[in-house]
Amino acid sequence: MAFIMVKHGNDETSMFNANCTNIVLLNYMKRACGYPELETVDLISSNLTEKNLQPLQLYTKPGEYTQSDVTARGTYVLLKVEEDEGGVKVYTPLLESEDGKKLRAVLENKANDDRKRLGLGKGAKKK
Repeated sequence: MAFIMVKHGNDETSMFNANCTNIVLLNYMKRACGYPELETVDLISSNLTEKNLQPLQLYTKPGEYTQSDVTARGTYVLLKVEEDEGGVKVYTPLLESEDGKKLRAVLENKANDDRKRLGLGKGAKKK
């Protein structure tokens, strides 16, 4: 079995079994971590020194098994996924800690780079 650790909330960590489809795991994580109202969530590695730190985009492949996209016993951060007016995906860490703040800055920079690449303004509003 492939278990993963997910950081969320006020520096909490929860363990989940990744031996299921992405849609099942993401929906379960929303409820278990206290975010049932969110439409879309995703995961990202908690290793902030990773060279190409990117969200896993599990929500884009709902029928695939999560264990093929994660590292067993790996640690991830729960993300809220939104789309701004320009169609750029905006990822917000659902983690209130120093690591959450650092990750938020990294993800905001990536979204701004995507907006520049698409010729959109820096602060396009979220839908």
